Amino acid sequence: MNRQSFDRFLFRSSLTRALREFYWSEGFVELETPVLENVSSGAASKPFKTHHNALDMDVYLRIAGGELWQKMALIGGFEKTFEVARCFRNEGMDPSHLQEFTMIEHYCAFWDYEDNMKFTERMFEFALKKLLGTTKVKVKDREGNEVEVDFKAPWPRVGFTKIIEVDCGIDVLKYDEAAPLL
Repeated sequence: MNRQSFDRFLFRSSLTRALREFYWSEGFVELETPVLENVSSGAASKPFKTHHNALDMDVYLRIAGGELWQKMALIGGFEKTFEVARCFRNEGMDPSHLQEFTMIEHYCAFWDYEDNMKFTERMFEFALKKLLGTTKVKVKDREGNEVEVDFKAPWPRVGFTKIIEVDCGIDVLKYDEAAPLL
């Protein structure tokens, strides 16, 4: 192992800790939901499949972070939940897409998407300031060039259909059916 790898492991550990601290300070309860599921759900990805000998049934490694379990917890009375979840997707692999990864997923009763966006902005600001002392981070763009991104709130708001139109040249609102878009 070299120093760069060592530092990356330390940063990841510190990031996970900072995110947990933020969730706890906001009144969230951390859940640990099943990794083995009898129905693969939560995303449109291909799951890993295995056989559960004791139950004599096929099961799947989860592809998302306990979405349905957390929603059931909300119904059961937990108002705010989160999970730091190991997830698995049986798909292609490249430096930006691993088959095994960690996902953080949270749910809050009575929030709308605007509340969730504001919360996410605050979470990023908290973690970046705590770990880096700034909200500015250097990342690589699609062409591999290093660019600086400032995560200071508020972030720009762009509608999903507008992103599709800008990035793909398709105005999906002009179509009444999905078939012509396939």
